[in-house]
Amino acid sequence: MKKAIIYSAVLCGVSWIAALVFHLATGYTGPESGVEVALKFRTFAMAYMFLPAIVALVMQAVGGELSIVRRHATRIQIVPTDNSLLKFRPRWSWLVAILTTVAMVALSLLFSALFADFSTMKETTLDLIIAQGIDNVPAEQIAQVEAMPEWVMVLSTVLSGIFAGVTINALFAFGEEYGWRCYMVKALGGRKFLSAALLIGFVWGIWHAPMILMGHNYPDARVAGVGMMVLFCILGGIIELYFVLKSGSMWAAVFIHGTINALAGMAMLMYPGSSALLTGMTGVAGMMAMVVVIALLYLYDRSHDRIFHSTL
Repeated sequence: MKKAIIYSAVLCGVSWIAALVFHLATGYTGPESGVEVALKFRTFAMAYMFLPAIVALVMQAVGGELSIVRRHATRIQIVPTDNSLLKFRPRWSWLVAILTTVAMVALSLLFSALFADFSTMKETTLDLIIAQGIDNVPAEQIAQVEAMPEWVMVLSTVLSGIFAGVTINALFAFGEEYGWRCYMVKALGGRKFLSAALLIGFVWGIWHAPMILMGHNYPDARVAGVGMMVLFCILGGIIELYFVLKSGSMWAAVFIHGTINALAGMAMLMYPGSSALLTGMTGVAGMMAMVVVIALLYLYDRSHDRIFHSTL
């Protein structure tokens, strides 16, 4: 427990200072700061995702928890002494985790209809194309969008999102999940599942605070957005930790995280102009979807693995 608290304090301190330096250096205050600065923020946000892994590795090095392994005469690897959660061993539960994530995103889109007017992806896409200026858009592109069936557009978006979630998005998600669902899980050994999930989720949420205050996810409700992000991370953390323990690998969390990031933008296409606090995965609709998923996992788990009642 002490190790987890020290890690949380060091990580948040380093991350928040880095965010403050970025803010002071660029003057970035949100999307209204301009395209050039917004691109710098996007680059910084991607680098920010690796801080949990970097701090965890530094603490493991200081604590003597890294070992040098010679694979070949000219190849040396530095790996954690206890790397059981880090091993890449495909499990059926990984596929279940990914499909559960897709279903959860879909459920969040259905719940979003309670808070905003629905629009088809085709309608929103055409509106965005027209907003660029009809003279700047080839007629063929408009014709292709108009001819594409809605279900094809939705299916292609989902499939491309899954692919991105387990490839490029997984790379950046790994930067976070090595800290949250590998280092922290090991540091909280002996704790009950729920208490560990709540603590990890809370730290994960407040770690996002400077990014949220700079306009990420909730540009029109930044202070309230910090609280919403904490709640999102707590609920999402319960689901991720469940699949980590079920599969015995942090990669389940990596794929869940990456897939959510890849598919979250669907809400902006289906509910354009809606409140980020209410719609989509990071809004109230997403919280409702996660509560449903947690309830279903709990009901299943009660008569199977009993992970919800386990000790890390």
